[in-house]
Amino acid sequence: GDVYKRQMYLRPGNLEKDFIVKRKKTDISDTGTPYSGYVDTGLLVSGVLADADKNQSDRKKHLWNQDQHSLTHTIVSKGEPVAKKGDLLAMDDRYFLILLVDDTGALGIATIYYAEERNDLR
Repeated sequence: GDVYKRQMYLRPGNLEKDFIVKRKKTDISDTGTPYSGYVDTGLLVSGVLADADKNQSDRKKHLWNQDQHSLTHTIVSKGEPVAKKGDLLAMDDRYFLILLVDDTGALGIATIYYAEERNDLR
């Protein structure tokens, strides 16, 4: 049984979810004060959402400001990156802030988004 614990078996499309890509936009209000929020880009990321483990977090930690953010999830997507660091991936009522984008092997075959689930951003 040990061999099954080490390898994940996923049927294609089994756990794939669609995420709406939102990008931070800063604007000036009618009264002249700057404000920022996340707006839909019209882009979709289709991927498999998984809880991040401590090991992944420790290995990648130096690549973002870990004082403010902690890695909670990874989203693995087929193809090249669609979203970028700082974007929000929205699915239903869940929001994931992208901390890091890993175009695995830079081949455009798969992308891993390292993200932090946030409930204070919309």
